[in-house]
Amino acid sequence: MLRVETPNPAKSFNARANIRALQSATDPRPPLSSRVECRPLPTRRRSVSTPPRSARTSGFIGVLIEHYAGNFPLWLAPDQVRVITIGAEDDPASGPLVKYAKAIARELRGQMVRVSTDFGNNPIKAKIQDAGQLRVHTMLVIGGRDLDAGAGSVRLHGKGPQGAKSKAEAVADILAAIRERRV
Repeated sequence: MLRVETPNPAKSFNARANIRALQSATDPRPPLSSRVECRPLPTRRRSVSTPPRSARTSGFIGVLIEHYAGNFPLWLAPDQVRVITIGAEDDPASGPLVKYAKAIARELRGQMVRVSTDFGNNPIKAKIQDAGQLRVHTMLVIGGRDLDAGAGSVRLHGKGPQGAKSKAEAVADILAAIRERRV
């Protein structure tokens, strides 16, 4: 005769059963017993080893942000280049200057570079400081002398002013840095 003892299933996740075989009273051997554990099957199966794609991507982006502390290299930065003018867009005397800066921004956008512009009324020091706080990698500062020379003053985040470069040279340097993925 078999007797099955089961604990209260609400107390434990795994259902256990103790099975004992009853023997006759004259049998000198110890009673036979066995313990059986039954675990419920999961109702839904999913791979535990690989998280969803969005979780993998966001984890990787988190690692990059921590590694670079937000100061991304040019090829990875969300805002790669900012073109800044010394004069304001609404100032009639700065009209040619803003037109030249817009042409540079248009040329860079045509090469698939992420460019923003700042043609506001703020002083140039405040414009550069704003771009630095936003961690814009490269700033092209355009002034009157730059317009006359067909150039732009290049500033790199964390490295300061790099000097005046011709328009073609500045664009070529930016494109080469992105293509070569310089750090």
